[in-house]
Amino acid sequence: MTEEKNQNQEPQVEDLFSTKDIDTTITGIKKDSDTWIDQATEKTKAISGETYVKLDCGILTVNQLNYFLNSMPFELTFADDNNQFLYYNNMMPADEMLAGRKPSQVGNAIAYCHPPRARKGAAKVVNMLREGKTDMFRLAVPGNGPDKCVLHDYIAMHDEQGRYRGVNEQIYDLMPAIKWYLKHTGQKLVDDPDATADTVTGPSQHEKTNTKDETDATSSASHQN
Repeated sequence: MTEEKNQNQEPQVEDLFSTKDIDTTITGIKKDSDTWIDQATEKTKAISGETYVKLDCGILTVNQLNYFLNSMPFELTFADDNNQFLYYNNMMPADEMLAGRKPSQVGNAIAYCHPPRARKGAAKVVNMLREGKTDMFRLAVPGNGPDKCVLHDYIAMHDEQGRYRGVNEQIYDLMPAIKWYLKHTGQKLVDDPDATADTVTGPSQHEKTNTKDETDATSSASHQN
């Protein structure tokens, strides 16, 4: 499909409720179960602890993978191409995270990771990634103030054949890096009187989504019980 045709085509409706199964779906378990992780572990006999896992460029134990992922300077969320929330790096208690999550939410359809008002915007973002209209969509959480700049990057994942395999969401506060840079270069931030602040526009300028929907799309799973 050409880029021009892709841009003119109406996006398909995203199944944010993950009602179907795909090749990697762990079937026979209710996706909204609070004990999805335990049930899925039992059903798949998933490895853990000091068992080694061969990755594309290395070999690590499961414990080492957890150490590695939990030390990342940003919060990570993995949602598959069936719009099922499957993983987050458990860096710290939920109330200390920028977008707090709980183990009981893993396995949920991503519709339940957003309040109802945000689902239209979330579906738009996911569909842009699925259809290849952009590889990454960035949103800034509004109202951070001068000492915080929290960003949500939604990054498309693909397999070796180029097939879309889901969303890698990265959440981080950019301000510490900005402050470090300013301190070590002796520079400072100044207002540009001719600039108009843009806190919600994604990288795909031809995609015009509703600002309210885009902003709400950053609402985390922690906002849903």
